[in-house]
Amino acid sequence: MTAVSESTLPRRDDQSFEELYSEHFGFLVAVAVRKFRVPESDAEALAHEVFLSYLRRKNEVLNVHSWILGAICHASRYYWRQQGRMVEALDDDQAFERPDPATTRILDSLPDQLAARQALEGLMPRDQEILRMRYFEGRSIVEMAERLGVKPKYAQKLLTKVLRRAERNYRKRGSR
Repeated sequence: MTAVSESTLPRRDDQSFEELYSEHFGFLVAVAVRKFRVPESDAEALAHEVFLSYLRRKNEVLNVHSWILGAICHASRYYWRQQGRMVEALDDDQAFERPDPATTRILDSLPDQLAARQALEGLMPRDQEILRMRYFEGRSIVEMAERLGVKPKYAQKLLTKVLRRAERNYRKRGSR
């Protein structure tokens, strides 16, 4: 068995920069994106910065993999500190308006609005008026009866019939 000197063994730290770059670039980007939630384009820029920093200090680096992993973590944290400062500056300058609270949950209410429109679309104008009075204006059955010029019991019957028609229209349109 021949003794091999330590200096002749290939060291991982001595591998060519191209190999190191191709082997670790995707990993560094993935760490920044998945662990720190940095946008991918910014994560790629951070990974390039890490490799540039490595090139400047490669003679000082003992464990390449650990060093570049630590470097991307530090770079990602620094990225978010900088982003936070930019947001604070915008807040201080009031460079943008606050969103309207009524629009914060608009996507949650949109399906309900579309369903209501679809159900009302095929109804007669009087039927639409009955539903509008009851559900949008919040009128009681007695108030609806007075407005329609009918007795309260008949107003309740009209409301029930209109609701059934609206449901049938909605189901018909949904099956298309």
